[in-house]
Amino acid sequence: MTATRSPMNDDNRPTVVLVGAGHAHLHIANQAADYIDAGARLILIDPGKFWYSGMATGLLGGRYAPEQDQIEPGELIRRCGGEFIQDHVTAVDTDTRTLTLESGETLKYDWLSLNVGSEVDSSGLKLADDGPRIWPVKPIPPLFELREKLEAAMRDSGQMPPVVVIGGGATGSELTANLAALARRNNVEPRITLVSSSHRLLPDAPAGASRALDRVLEEYSVDVRLQVRARRISSSGVVLDNGECVRCAHVLTAVGLQAKALTRELGLTASRAGLRVNECMQSVDDPHVFAAGDCADYAPRNLPKLGVFGVKAAAVIHHNLLAGLRRQPLKPYKPQRIWLAILNLGDGRGLLIWWRIWWLGRLADWLKDRIDQQFMAQYRN
Repeated sequence: MTATRSPMNDDNRPTVVLVGAGHAHLHIANQAADYIDAGARLILIDPGKFWYSGMATGLLGGRYAPEQDQIEPGELIRRCGGEFIQDHVTAVDTDTRTLTLESGETLKYDWLSLNVGSEVDSSGLKLADDGPRIWPVKPIPPLFELREKLEAAMRDSGQMPPVVVIGGGATGSELTANLAALARRNNVEPRITLVSSSHRLLPDAPAGASRALDRVLEEYSVDVRLQVRARRISSSGVVLDNGECVRCAHVLTAVGLQAKALTRELGLTASRAGLRVNECMQSVDDPHVFAAGDCADYAPRNLPKLGVFGVKAAAVIHHNLLAGLRRQPLKPYKPQRIWLAILNLGDGRGLLIWWRIWWLGRLADWLKDRIDQQFMAQYRN
């Protein structure tokens, strides 16, 4: 990998290393001057661009260009006084506090924070080598590749290649709506089937919000299949547990989200949910290791894998890393019990959900876009 770095280990200052340019680490990188003032080095390691999950569905649906959904984390942290290494971390030795990079180089750390995100676990879904192409919802960049393939096919054939979306939660539903919007933008009819094992869409949302989403997808002519599971991918499509095969060219999977494997390879307590952390976001086994976002398993209570929690945890981890450097008390993370969620439905409307309150309309979409644009703007030049 190409890397921009200072000498790896010839500096006697304490070293704080951030692995992964997720929501939390963007906030910390933006405050790099605080670490310099504390007499430390702040180093961010990431393979490249940050793609914002909040705008990913709009990217797929044709609303946003790729550059609108990206931030350059290297430019951000260098501008703020820190250092950037464009690489992957392949191993962490917590006994010697040493990182091994894909390039073969090693780097010592005093404090380590992980914000490497999550990935879709498709291991329970049997795949056919000659079947439709599988597109996990994460990582985000392939979603733009899927959009390009669908757009090219629609231009060439005048129809949308059939797509199956697996997952009827917020992510799967939002992706489905934006796939339908992409078809309409290209003047063809959507050919989409949404498969969910739940008894209704958005099973954790108010029932009224679920019914409103049903109506939107019905307007889009989406075929919604509830209380069925995708068992395997055959050469012609998705085979359900009732024996039916839904023919398709592409399968988008929005279920089975798990933390990146690196968190389970540290020799510290971890699971598919992520590195087990205490109320201060430290590993329950190693106080010099922190984690945030989708790769953190918060011990005090289960948290959904949503960016809103990584954003709020950012300030706590930033404070605690500095407190560790200064030998000061740490403070606990207190995640919200109620949070705002807004689904972009692809047609200028949004579905806003806050506790038991929900609203479907253009104002909700405007608010979501404003929040997303403000989030991105704070980390750009």
